[in-house]
Amino acid sequence: MSLLTDATPSTMNDNLNENILNKDILWKIENDLDIDEKMSVLFLMIDDYEHSFQEIYDLVQKCKEDQAFILTKFINKHPDNWENKLLEATCVINNRQVIRKLGISFESLSLFYMPKIRSYSRYINLAAKCLYLLCEALCEDKTKLLLQYIQTDLTPYEENLKNIDFLELHMLYWMRENYISIYPDGTAKLKNLLKHLKTFEDLDLIYEDLKKRESHQNVLDTQHSLNTSHIRVSFTEELSISSDVEENDIRKLNSGLCIIISQMFFEDRKFETRFGNAKDCKTLSETFRRFGFTVTQFNNLTEDKILTTLENIPKDFGTNYDCIFLCILSHGCKGGIISAEGKEVSIEAIEHKFCCVELEDVIKVVIIQACQGNVKGQVNVNETTNLVTDGPTDCKNSNILQYKNFCIFMSTMQGFISVRHKEEGSWFIQEFCNILQSGKNKITFLKAIRKTIHSVMKKKGKLNETNSIAQLPELKTCRLLTDFQLPDYQEHI
Repeated sequence: MSLLTDATPSTMNDNLNENILNKDILWKIENDLDIDEKMSVLFLMIDDYEHSFQEIYDLVQKCKEDQAFILTKFINKHPDNWENKLLEATCVINNRQVIRKLGISFESLSLFYMPKIRSYSRYINLAAKCLYLLCEALCEDKTKLLLQYIQTDLTPYEENLKNIDFLELHMLYWMRENYISIYPDGTAKLKNLLKHLKTFEDLDLIYEDLKKRESHQNVLDTQHSLNTSHIRVSFTEELSISSDVEENDIRKLNSGLCIIISQMFFEDRKFETRFGNAKDCKTLSETFRRFGFTVTQFNNLTEDKILTTLENIPKDFGTNYDCIFLCILSHGCKGGIISAEGKEVSIEAIEHKFCCVELEDVIKVVIIQACQGNVKGQVNVNETTNLVTDGPTDCKNSNILQYKNFCIFMSTMQGFISVRHKEEGSWFIQEFCNILQSGKNKITFLKAIRKTIHSVMKKKGKLNETNSIAQLPELKTCRLLTDFQLPDYQEHI
C-alpha cells in the first residue's frame, strides 16, 4: 500500500548536536545571551533542583559583577548531555540569533523540540519547562503580586532575594525550602503555588498543565518517543474505560450535529497536501447524514478560525441536539493538530472551547485523524504491567460539569504516527465509518470504538520502505455518562 503520515515534518534526529556544539564556542553563545536569558537557560538545564539554589544564585551574582561566563562554569561542573539540554533550552527561550549563528533552521529546531508545547520536552525537565513558560506568561505586576503572596507563606524569606527579579531564581529558593518540588521524571509538588495561581486571570491553560504535573498525570509526556511496548497496555486500558461506561443504561439519540474541520492544504510548504483527505470527508459526511445528523464542513482553517468556530457552535448551530460530533482531519504533533497556516493547536485548547456551559448536557465527541508524534508503531510488541496512576490533588473554582458528556477518540496513540492512503483515505476514519454503517442501529458508540481499535490494529502496510507499519487508535478522554446509540439509520439519503 502507498501510505502517508499526518505528522509534522522533521529532518532532525537524536544525533543533532554531535557536530554543532562544543565547549570552544560556549563563550560565543554567552556573548549573545543577556543575563535574563542566561538565568532561564540555567534553570532549564538543571538536574537536581532541590539543591541548586545557592549554586545558581552565586553564578548570577558573579555574572552581574564581572560578566563571567557562567554557562561554561555550570556546564564544566554538570557535563552530562549538556549539548542537547543547551540547544533545547535555547529553543525554548526563543533566542533565534544564537540558533542562526549555529547554522540551524529555527523552524526545523522548533518542530524537533516543540518549545511552546507545555506537555512536551526531549531533554530538559518538563515541570521546569512548564514553570519557565509560567514566568514568561506573567507580566511584571502579576509577578510582583505572586511573590507577595508566596512571601507571606514563606517567612522569613531569603533576604538576598528581596531585590532580585529573576522569578526562576525565586522558584529555586522555593524548592530549597520544600515549598514546591519538581522531580527528575517531570512530575512535581506544586500545591502551594497552584493555590495562588488559580486566582490569576488568563492563566487557565498553564494552570491546568502545572496541575497535571502536580497530580502525576500524563507522565509519559516527558519522553520524546514512546516504547512500542506501551501499545498493548493502552489497548487494555481503553477497553476498561469503555466497559465502565457501558454498565449504565444505553441512551438512544434522536438528533445530532456533525462538524468536520478538514485541513487539506497548508500555507507553510513544510506541510504536504493531505491527499486522501477528501475521501475521508466524503465518508464521514455520508455516514452521519445516514444517521440523520446535520453535517457542516469547514475547510483549511487558521488557528484563530478553528478556536472561534468551536466557541461559536451554540450561537451558530444552536444547542438543541442530543449529540455533536467534531471531526478534525489534519497533520498533527504530540498533543495537538496543525492549522492551515502551520501553527500548532493543542487538543486541550480544542476541548476547552468545545466544552462550554451551553452544551453541558449535549454528548460531545471529538474524532481526530492526525499524527501525535514520529514513532512508527510495530506489529509485534511485548506486554508490560507495572503501571500506576494517581488522582488529582487540587481543585479549581469553575463549572467543571460543562466538561461532562465528552470524549476524544484519536486515530493513534500519543507519540505515534497516523497513516493515510492517498486514494482510499485513512485507516482510522474509513474503519470507524464502516463499523458505524454496518452496525446500523444495533451497535453502541463504545462498542464501535472497540471494534475500530480491533480492526485498525490488525492492519499493516509499507511506509517509506519500512514494512509492517501498524497503528493503534486511542480513546484518549472519556467522560461519557452513558453509552449511546445513534439515531435510526437511513439506507438512502
